[in-house]
Amino acid sequence: MIDPYATGVLQEEHHERLVADLEGFAKDAGILPQWIYTRLPKEISGAELEYLKNFRKLGGQPAGLCYVGEAKSVQIEQRMAAITGALVRNFIRARMMTLGTFVDASAGHVAADLSCVLIPNFFLTSIDAGMIAKWQLSAIYDTLVERQMHGKQTILYVKDLDLLGKEYGLGFQRLIEDFYLRVKV
Repeated sequence: MIDPYATGVLQEEHHERLVADLEGFAKDAGILPQWIYTRLPKEISGAELEYLKNFRKLGGQPAGLCYVGEAKSVQIEQRMAAITGALVRNFIRARMMTLGTFVDASAGHVAADLSCVLIPNFFLTSIDAGMIAKWQLSAIYDTLVERQMHGKQTILYVKDLDLLGKEYGLGFQRLIEDFYLRVKV
């Protein structure tokens, strides 16, 4: 078994209870345990680091972070898993989930309890958009707005923001443009 303290990211005096149930924390977060004790990748920008440092102070402004563009250097799933791990090791209840899982979690109000939700496939192509029913789009939008109103953070990946506006509706595009910190990837 790997020593989670070996990387120097976790400190025994602060993270003992986290390490005691590392598998449980990772399962709740939707990531592999290694992301909790691994350093953030060097590709993480200053804006992202600042966002993470100030996470507890954000209170819904911005509503979250939105990665925009074609992910080239680090797969967006890896980037979000690393960020989820960083939040978890700072005892923030974060969970990475697919858009389909987010729709299900929204219906069950599970997403409302999480401090941060990370969705690596929020909008990839217009083909993906065709798989989402209009009532689901309403539920997704409502949940995003509700999370913002309650000071909860959401991190999204959108390959093309203009195409998202055409496929999901201008309300989604404006919500992201007006209330999310955008990071080009």
